[in-house]
Amino acid sequence: MGNLVMTREITKKTNRKLQIVIGRTWYDAPPIFSLRDVVIRGSEQYGDRPAVRWRVRPRDHEIVTKSYSELSRDVARVQAWLGERLPRGSRIALIGDNSYAWMVTWLAVASGFGVIVPLDRLLQPQELIPCIQRSQTVMLIYDYAWHQRVESMLDDFPLLKYRAAMDRGLMSDDESMAFRACMAEDETLLLLDDALETPLEDSTVATHLLEPEDVEDDAAILFTSGTSATSKAVILTNKSITADIRALRGSVFFGKYFKSLSILPLHHAFENTCGFLTVLSFGGTIHIYDGLRYIGNNFAEHKVHLTVVVPAVLDAIHRRVINEARRTGQLKKLQFGMFVSTLLYKLGIDRRRVLMKDVLDKLGGNLKWVICGAAPVERSTLKFFRAIGVEVLAGYGLTEASPVVGGGNTKVNPFGTVGQPLSGVEVAIDNGGKRGQPGEILVRSDIIMKGYLNDPEATAEAIDGDGWLHTADIGYFTRKDGLIITGRSKSMIVLASGKKVFPEELELLINRHEIVRDSLVFGHEGASGDIVITAKIVIDENKWRKLQGAEATEEDVARSIKSIIDEVNRNLPSFKSVRSYFYSFKDMIKTTTLKVRRGVELQKIEELFAKTKISWQTLRGQNIDSFIEKYVHGGSVLPAEDKVSRTADRKMLVDMRSERREMERARRKLQKRRNELERRKKALHMLSEKLEEMEERLVADELAFKAEFKDISSFTGVTTIEVPSTSSF
Repeated sequence: MGNLVMTREITKKTNRKLQIVIGRTWYDAPPIFSLRDVVIRGSEQYGDRPAVRWRVRPRDHEIVTKSYSELSRDVARVQAWLGERLPRGSRIALIGDNSYAWMVTWLAVASGFGVIVPLDRLLQPQELIPCIQRSQTVMLIYDYAWHQRVESMLDDFPLLKYRAAMDRGLMSDDESMAFRACMAEDETLLLLDDALETPLEDSTVATHLLEPEDVEDDAAILFTSGTSATSKAVILTNKSITADIRALRGSVFFGKYFKSLSILPLHHAFENTCGFLTVLSFGGTIHIYDGLRYIGNNFAEHKVHLTVVVPAVLDAIHRRVINEARRTGQLKKLQFGMFVSTLLYKLGIDRRRVLMKDVLDKLGGNLKWVICGAAPVERSTLKFFRAIGVEVLAGYGLTEASPVVGGGNTKVNPFGTVGQPLSGVEVAIDNGGKRGQPGEILVRSDIIMKGYLNDPEATAEAIDGDGWLHTADIGYFTRKDGLIITGRSKSMIVLASGKKVFPEELELLINRHEIVRDSLVFGHEGASGDIVITAKIVIDENKWRKLQGAEATEEDVARSIKSIIDEVNRNLPSFKSVRSYFYSFKDMIKTTTLKVRRGVELQKIEELFAKTKISWQTLRGQNIDSFIEKYVHGGSVLPAEDKVSRTADRKMLVDMRSERREMERARRKLQKRRNELERRKKALHMLSEKLEEMEERLVADELAFKAEFKDISSFTGVTTIEVPSTSSF
C-alpha cells in the first residue's frame, strides 16, 4: 500500500484545495507516549547495555560509559535534587556542550519535573539575557566554563532563584575548591555533579521517576534562530515530542544495539529528537564526539553505524576522501570504483560496501546511515555516499513540528528529495490540489507545537482552525510522494513583473563553486523602484589563493566572481539573473546547524545602504570588507553618486547586452541541435520502416522456400536442410 494521496477543501484560512500525503507506517512503533516512557523502557529492556560513551577530554585514553540502568537512575537522582528546591512545573534553562550531564538534566526536567529551556552555547550574553527573561526561568544550569559570564549577568535575572554549574570532570582542583567556597557563602549557587552522587534506594526506577501530570503540559521551550528579540519561543509537550519519536520509529529501523555518533548540538531540536531520544528508544549507544577536529578519528575508533549531521559535515567528509585520493594518486581508481559500484547497484546487484571497503574503513567500516537535515545536500555528495554504500536519509522539519516532518526512510529513500512524510504525519501542499505544482507546505499531526510562548497572535497565524501548521516553506510532491523544498516564502523575492524568485535556488548554484564558502541572495530595491537580485558571496581566501597563486590581486578576485555569476546566470531564466553582487572574506553569522542567519545579515546590509546612501551599482563587484573599512570606519567620502551610478549603469548595460548575445548564441545552438535531433529521428523512423518491410519479405520468402523444399524432398529423399531464421538478419 502506498501513501494516501487526496485533495480536499480547507475552509478556516483558505478555500483552496490541498494536495495531501499521509506518511505510510513501515514498522511497528513502541508504546512511547511520554518522555518518562523513554527512560523506563531503556532501563527495563536494555539494562546494562551502554547508553552513552564519551571522553572527559579529547586526548584522554579512557572512555567513560554509562548503561541504560545508570542513565535512568541518574535521571531519578536529578529529579529528586530539583524537587528539594523547586516546585514541579518550574522552568529551568540549560546551556553547555554536548555531555552526559546535559542529557541527564534534559531528561530529568522534561520527563515529568518541569519545563526545560535548552539554549545555544554560542549565544553572546546580550543574546542570552532576553531568552532567559522571556522564558521566565527560575534555575540556570550551565557548563562551568560559563560561570563568570553567568555571574556578570545576575542583575538581569530578577526571577532566577538558583544557578547550578556542571563540572563534568573539567574543573581543576583549585577551581573546585574556589567554587565550593562560593557555594558555602551562597545557597543559591549549586553544583549539578552533587546530584549525580546522591544515594538512591535500591528499587525499580519507575518508583522514583515522576510522571508528567498531563502529556499536553509544557515540556520544553525552544528558541528558533534569529536575533534574541525576534526569535520565537516554541512550546513543545511530552505529547508532541513522543509523537515525533513514534513517527520516526514507524519510518526507520536501524537494527538492535547499533552505535551512533553525536555531533550536532543537543539544544537543537533536530539532534535532540533524532540523535538523542530516538537512538535511546532503539537501545542504541550514543558516542559523544570529541570536537570537529576529531570527527575522523571518532568515526574510525567507535565504528558507528549511524550519525545525524548537517550537509556541511557530509561535504567535508566527501572533500576529505577526494582530496586524499588525489594526493595519493588514487583518484581515477576511486572514481572508477564508484562508477562500477553505482552501475551494479542500479542493475540490482548491491556490492557497494565490498567494492568501496577501503573508503568505508576510513569511516570505521560500519557506517550505514546518515540522517541529514537543516539545508539541501549537494547531489555530488549524495552520489558519493550512495556509491560507497551509505544511505543519506535527507529529512525535512522545523522546530514547531518537534522537529521532523518527513525524510528518506530505510525502506524508501527517493534520491534528490527530502523523503516522504513520517509515519502517520499529514503533509499538504497548498497548490490548489495540482500535483507537481509548488505551494506552501502545511503539516497536521500530534507532532506540532502547542504554540509560541506568550504570543497567541503568532500562534493563530501559524496553526489554522483546521489544525494545519503553516510552515512558510514552499515545495511540491513528486509522483512517488517525495517532497522537494524550493524555498522559503518569507525569503521569496517578488519582482515588479510579479514573478517569484527563491534565493535558496540561486545560493545552491553559487555555493557549488570551489572558492565559494557561502552566499546570501536577496532582493534590493533600486532607485527606480525595481527589485534587483543581489548576492553577497563569501570567498574562501585560502582556496582561492591556492588556485590563483599568492600574487593574485583583488581585481583577480572580482574577475573570478564575475565568471561565477556569469555561469550561474547562463543556467537561469533571465528574470532570475543575479544583477548585482559583492564579496567578502569574512564568514556570515550562522546558527549552530551552520545555516546563515538571513534576517541578521540582511539587517546589517540594509543598515549599510541606509548609512552610506550607496547604490547597488556602486557596490557591484566590490569587496564589502574594504568598502566598510574605507567609507564607514575610515571616514572617506564616497565618490559622486551620480557619476559612479552612470558609470556602473553603463557597465551593467554592456554586461547585460553581452549576456543577451551569449544567450541568443546559446539559443541558436540549442535550436540547431534540436533540428539535428529531429532529422535523425526521422531518418531512424524511415530505417525502421524499411527493416520491418525487409523482415516481412524474408518471412514470406522463408515460407515459400519451405513449401518448395517439401515438394522436392518427396522426390529426393532429403528430409532436413539448415534454413537460417529471420532473427539472424
